[in-house]
Amino acid sequence: LELGADDQTYSVYTSGCPYPMCPPPPCNAPEDWGYTVTGLNHTIVIPDTVVVSLADGNVLSNAFVGVFFTDDNGDLICAGYEQANGSTVQIAAMGDDSTTDAVDGLVGGDGFVWMIADCNGNMFPASASYINGPEVFTPNGLSAVLSLTEIPAGPSDQVLEFPLGWSMFSTYMVAADMNLINLLTPIISNVIIAKDYLGAAYLPEWNFNGIGELALGQGYQIKTEAADSITIAGDYAFPEDNPIDIVAGWNMIGYLRTESAPADAVLATINATGNLIIAKDYLGQAYLPEWNFNGIGSMVPGQGYQIKVTNADVLQYLPNDQSYRMSTVKVTENNVSHFAKVVPTDNNMTVVIEDAAWDVLPSEGSEIAAFDKDGNLVGSAIYSSPVTVIAVWGDDATTSSKDGLAVSETVSFKVWNTNIVRDFTVSKWIEGNSSYQVDAINIASSIETHTIMTELDASERVLVKVINVLGQEVNMDDEPFKGTVLFKVYDDGSVERYVR
Repeated sequence: LELGADDQTYSVYTSGCPYPMCPPPPCNAPEDWGYTVTGLNHTIVIPDTVVVSLADGNVLSNAFVGVFFTDDNGDLICAGYEQANGSTVQIAAMGDDSTTDAVDGLVGGDGFVWMIADCNGNMFPASASYINGPEVFTPNGLSAVLSLTEIPAGPSDQVLEFPLGWSMFSTYMVAADMNLINLLTPIISNVIIAKDYLGAAYLPEWNFNGIGELALGQGYQIKTEAADSITIAGDYAFPEDNPIDIVAGWNMIGYLRTESAPADAVLATINATGNLIIAKDYLGQAYLPEWNFNGIGSMVPGQGYQIKVTNADVLQYLPNDQSYRMSTVKVTENNVSHFAKVVPTDNNMTVVIEDAAWDVLPSEGSEIAAFDKDGNLVGSAIYSSPVTVIAVWGDDATTSSKDGLAVSETVSFKVWNTNIVRDFTVSKWIEGNSSYQVDAINIASSIETHTIMTELDASERVLVKVINVLGQEVNMDDEPFKGTVLFKVYDDGSVERYVR
């Protein structure tokens, strides 16, 4: 190229040549989109009306669109591609050659994995909608595409927050190393134990990892000595691509969406067949579809949830660009004020009291409390009509003190309204009894209300313990706690706040 009398010739050819005065730059498919032709394929038609668009709404002209499969090494390999240039084109998506040992194409029933690319070699994962034909690989099948759209990119990391004590967690990230030891290394000095739904444990004190790697879609229990957090970086696990297998009985599941959603809406597909019995968060708040009761509210990223089902099932979350319907179940928040909130342990049981069970129906604003044989508070909940649900907590075996009910220990109850505290006894049960059992769902049938205590009797209360704002029991003889906010817990479940 020779420089002209002025700079214009040079600038025109290097950067300022307006199309169509100069030929358009070449537009080639990505170099690694080569594919192996086999003796089996599925025809996918891309009509001239199809618009290939990015997640932000911009349209890709002359885009390359390809169908991919996963090989033996877990890598995405192209099975066929074509350029969508405004004309009707077709892709021959190659099937696996059964005469070779290696996987070199799609297998019958495989979902189509789509990628789109621009002329600069930029590639984007995509999803397709179809006019007709199967949406999975079918030997000699014929399908027609309606649209091709980039799948919005997910987050590159996730921060997991751990409160003091017991909680449940999950992650929607796939890190390069999913070994639990390595993920928890930044906070290892605070970790006491972690467990999966089978009870397999990670015990840092003994350098024992019975869990191994975190499984996508699963939830985990953890106990920490202090509130802490970790950041997990990696690839986002799109919820629509990662259905969660659920076994019959109890499970601990993760939440893969980036935004929270109502528990009853998220679990609607499982509940539609009557398969869902209960779901619980780490605070013991429950969703009980049989009673149309939702104490969980919304499921939240980073949290884990216990669920119990009658039969094995599959939980499929909606994509992030789709919204769940509004909740049809009123959320019951456990905002107790008279009785203290019990610090969660690793186990609890659920007590259900319908309005029909009460001999004296509590008034709005009343609170229910549960106690162990020594008068220690082991559960508290607001009264809610037409059904009240209270999580009753079991003893934490990792502590030396008694902080919950022992298995088969009898639980007792009180109800508070304004200035009156009444003892009550569940004389008959529809299901279960007054003995504590881990994860039981005990349903009251008949209640007998008796002893009444008013404020005049408050002087007869017995101080059970003193706790700090973290719910930790403190020894008043050992430390002065000057200027510290503390709470006195009495045997009737009442609590007094004061500053030492």
